[in-house]
Formats: sequence, C-alpha cells, structure tokens
Amino acid sequence: NRNEKVENWGSEIVREIFGNKPDWFLSTYPDSSNLYKKLSNHIGVDKSKIMLTSGMDGGIKTLYEIMTDPGDHVGVLGPTYAMYYVYSNLFQTKLTEIQYFPNSLKLNWDQLNDYIDTKPIMIFIPNPNQPIEDTLTLGQISKIADKTAKNNTLLVIDEAYYMFGCQSAIELIDEFENLVVLRTFSKGFGVPSIRLGFMVSNEDNMEVLSKTRFAHESNSLRNAVAEYLLDNYKVVDSYVQKVIKGRTYVKDALTDLGIKCNGESANYLLVDLVNAEKRDKIVAFLEENLVYVKGNFSSPWDKYMLITIGPKEMMEPFIDLMSIVSEKYALSKDMRP
Repeated sequence: NRNEKVENWGSEIVREIFGNKPDWFLSTYPDSSNLYKKLSNHIGVDKSKIMLTSGMDGGIKTLYEIMTDPGDHVGVLGPTYAMYYVYSNLFQTKLTEIQYFPNSLKLNWDQLNDYIDTKPIMIFIPNPNQPIEDTLTLGQISKIADKTAKNNTLLVIDEAYYMFGCQSAIELIDEFENLVVLRTFSKGFGVPSIRLGFMVSNEDNMEVLSKTRFAHESNSLRNAVAEYLLDNYKVVDSYVQKVIKGRTYVKDALTDLGIKCNGESANYLLVDLVNAEKRDKIVAFLEENLVYVKGNFSSPWDKYMLITIGPKEMMEPFIDLMSIVSEKYALSKDMRP
C-alpha cells in the first residue's frame, strides 16, 4: 500500500554489499565522490549537475527553503504525494492543486496553463503522478518548461516512478534554465529504507542549490547500497521488468472481471470500485486476507483504491481475491456501459 518493492531482496544481497568492505568502513566519515561518479555515468550527466539528498523529501525541502517565503504561491498536480502538502504548511506557502477530471482521469490543462499565467514561484509536476496517472511526454514537459521560464517560475519534475515506463526530463536541464529534476532510489531501485535521492539541474542552479549541502549529504551505508545497485543494475532492471509484466497481467485480469483501472507507467494501479461504500468494504475484505492497499481517498476520488504492483506470481493471489470481490459486490455489473 506504499508502492514499495513487493519482492524481498534476500539476505545474500546484504552480505554482498557489505561483506567486502574494509574493517575501517564504519570508523571514518563518508566519502560520496565514488557514488557521484557512478551516478554521473549512469544518468549521463556531469556530476557538477547532481546533488544527493535525503530521499526525494530532502530535495523538495531544499527547494522550499531556497525558493519560497511565507505567502508565496506554489503549484502541484493533485492529489499527489503527501509531503508536498506538509512542506507547504511548514514554509507557509499558498499551495494550489492543478486537478484531474474525475471522470476521465486526465489532467486539466486549462487550469495548469491559467495557473502558470499567475506567475507562481514554483510548480511541482510528478511524472508519472500518483495516485492519478496521466503521464506527460517530453514534448509536453518542454512546452511547460518554456512557459514557466517566461514567467520566472521554477519547474520541478518529480521522477520518482519514471523507471517503470515514463520519459525522463533530464535531457532538458541545459535547454531550460528553470528546470530541476528529482529522482529517488526508493521506487525503481527498490530500496526506500536507505532514504537516498538526488536532484539534477544545470550548473548555475546547482551553484545555488549546493549552498544548502550538509557537511556530508549522504552516509557510507546508503552509499554502499546505491553503488552496489548501480554496479549491478541488471538486478534492478530485472525487477522493474517483472513489475511491468505484473502490471499488464493485473490490468488484463481486472478488465476480464469487468473492473476498471488506470495506470500504464508506474508500479501502481488506481482501481475503480464504483462508490465509496463498496470501496470501504473491499479494502476491509482484502485486509482480512492480508492484502494491504491504499483506500482512504476523499471525494471525488473516494471510489478508488491504489494497489502496488509486483511480479505476476505475487499478484495472482490478489486477482483471486478480486474474483471473489467482483461476484460478491457485483462490480462487473456496475461497470458495464
């Protein structure tokens, strides 16, 4: 229910990561230079344009610290990740949600364009967004970047879930001086426990952002995990491909049951359960069977539950339960046009 890695890593991975570390590994201050080098090679961007953060949260917080004063206007696609609301409250900004249409689940582009015209300080665009996914193409991001640049608005693209099938805006960072991209090791890399993320932008922006660096923006333990995964990226990609296949399986199976769902670029699906009453009963039924989903959305999204996708074999028990649910609550009947 938190879009985490569904499949366990296994203790042998932990032994591989830390088994060959020198005996002084825990006795010295961390040196992140090797991680910066590996990350630079992995994403094809000079290390001077990268800054490590404490998860993606750390990047969001840094941008609020540098960019905003109390009362400033900030935009975000919504509903979305809860920390956007937390930091807006903390820094006393006026947060505006750019909405999706409840029936089509498509982004309200007119509202977005009108909001950009008000010249807010900053706009966050998770791509893909969750729980409602209407993925933006690189061309669409370019148009938004161009318009926000003319209005002196910082455009921040949150790419937490991009690894599951979305285009990245990193190649645009030198074309648009107002663009910052946020990444994390929590989703596609599957290690939310290490709380590691990074920001990518042009060198001029990084000169400003880097002034917020701690003495050590990461630590040796998280660096060791991240370096191992970058060196053994085939392990990461293998799981990502399993999730993509699992996503296709779940979508097809739910469609066969007459249940609508939305999502094609991330490790989650938004499932339509007709109304709030049925949603609550189905979420409770799944929990009784040790399947945990997110089903606490308020109106107009209160008929939906969000499910985390894993490999096909791990999603099969979920589909078995949804087969029972479909009959018990007549979902397929209610879903007919």
